[in-house]
Amino acid sequence: MRKTHWITVTKDAKTGLIPASYSPKESCPDSCSLKEGGCYAWGLFYLRILGAKISNGKIQIKTLSEALSGRRMDAKVVRHRIAGDVVGDVEETVQECLEVERAGLTNIGYTHHWQADEAQPLKKWFRASCNSIKEMNLARSMGWSVALMVGEDTPRTLTLENGEKAFVCPARHGVEGKRDITCNTCTLCKVTDKTHDKAVMFKVHGTKGTINKAKDSLITFEV
Repeated sequence: MRKTHWITVTKDAKTGLIPASYSPKESCPDSCSLKEGGCYAWGLFYLRILGAKISNGKIQIKTLSEALSGRRMDAKVVRHRIAGDVVGDVEETVQECLEVERAGLTNIGYTHHWQADEAQPLKKWFRASCNSIKEMNLARSMGWSVALMVGEDTPRTLTLENGEKAFVCPARHGVEGKRDITCNTCTLCKVTDKTHDKAVMFKVHGTKGTINKAKDSLITFEV
């Protein structure tokens, strides 16, 4: 049985009220330096429990089609893998991306599995998650758009050593006097001709313990 579970409306304030998928930890590549510590997802108890239930069949798996059928009318984006990755599941994920497009929605996803041959078809929709400038340059040479994990003090915008622009994820929720910015209203991370060469930076986040474990995998910049 395929171990990718969809929900119709995620309650994650950062993403907005959109369909999203989850997979267990075993779907993450061993090459990810955060797999055994530092991942925001596996640092959260409820996501560890959800991943375990998906893995051992103790949850009724919902398909993308089922999630889309009940989506909110204002949903513009579909978020792949809030937890987990695509190891061994690329072909099925490609089909889901095509289904999302047929529904007139935007695919958003990130993968640490981007160096694998099997993952290459996903570069049309996913960003390569990179933990170093070396990784970023390799991903770029392979045709990927990129996402970078950076320190908490990183400026909102940067010009990288290769000349391209990098932007910190602008997500904002619950700030008095300002409108919320979510994945559903932003879509900076989507892969298009206009956004392909824009690197998206995510400041390290999660529990205090998670952030401490992730420090060795952060990209830092002198400003």
